[in-house]
Amino acid sequence: MNIGIDIRALASTRLSGVGRYIYNSIHYILENDRENNYYLISTGLKEVPKAWTNFKYDNIHHVHWRFSNKLFNLGTTLGFGPDLSKRVPVKLDLFWLPNINFFKFNKDVPTILTIHDLSFLHSKQFYSLKRRLWHKLVNVKNLAEKADRIIAVSENTKRDIMRFFTVDEDKITVIYPGVMINDLSKEESQELIEKFKLKGNYFLYVGTLEPRKNINAIIKAFDQIVEKHPDYELVIVGSKGWIYQNIIRSIDKRRHIRYLGYVDGKEKDALYSRARGLIWPSFYEGFGFPLFEAMYHNLPVVTSYKTSLPEIMKEKALYVDPYNVGDIYEATLKLIEDEDLYKYLIDNKEDLNIPDCKKQAQNIIRQFYKFRK
Repeated sequence: MNIGIDIRALASTRLSGVGRYIYNSIHYILENDRENNYYLISTGLKEVPKAWTNFKYDNIHHVHWRFSNKLFNLGTTLGFGPDLSKRVPVKLDLFWLPNINFFKFNKDVPTILTIHDLSFLHSKQFYSLKRRLWHKLVNVKNLAEKADRIIAVSENTKRDIMRFFTVDEDKITVIYPGVMINDLSKEESQELIEKFKLKGNYFLYVGTLEPRKNINAIIKAFDQIVEKHPDYELVIVGSKGWIYQNIIRSIDKRRHIRYLGYVDGKEKDALYSRARGLIWPSFYEGFGFPLFEAMYHNLPVVTSYKTSLPEIMKEKALYVDPYNVGDIYEATLKLIEDEDLYKYLIDNKEDLNIPDCKKQAQNIIRQFYKFRK
């Protein structure tokens, strides 16, 4: 088959969770499938960084269309947008849209759509006016109802798809994303994070700075933590998202909070490996990569009981009401003072099945083969 894959989300040098999902998926799909031809399709005045397209396989091709994304999106919104499936030199048998984006369907080319979460419908208050407008114009309802198949990244996302759209349950397949981790020795970890000049004891938050992630509540809870345990600090890792200004102002006022900005690769794994715990009481998540990254590093987690998070962590996390700062404080305090609980959380993870990238890729390929003629 000739399979097209939309890689517009890889335009940045810094990959978000969705970007990592797309890159990792392509990497392992190519490792598992040497039979089909894959066409990575991107648009924009700037090309996708070569780091995300430099796959050394004969059955992979990158096609970049140098065309303004703003004009592309406007044309698609007005009903005369270009057809990405026709930007390649062959006739495609299938198109995979690995995240929601402006897209014109071609009735001759079946389409598979991955939906990561519907937080912009479920929790609109956490988005800026600009982001809400973008989601409205992209017309996710149309994408979901016209796609031939949908991949949901969790059962919670599947339920939300059926709640908000007229979609047959049989059309949706849940495939958990895989997680890529760098294995580091204690010596490597220590060497990598020395440049950050952290205290010996710290808790970690990893993720985009935006209201949905509930970072201000983490900060308020940690204000109470340092009153009892002044030797601890909170380390915040992640890119600035939208409506982040209040978060940055709160960080700047506190000496016990370190904001490291975007950190990826081995440095991020090193930060996990040396932390006391991950604090992640998000209001809404379709999946939650940092939870699995923390589990891999045997790191206890404080997280929200809402949306997909209990589905991911089961009984192996401390759950809190994300709207209750006192809850977050009490749970974090337990990870410092209750050694028995701490040991239980890091020693009892046998039944947690951390998703494997290879298995995820194989499951996606199975979806592709459903359209083989």
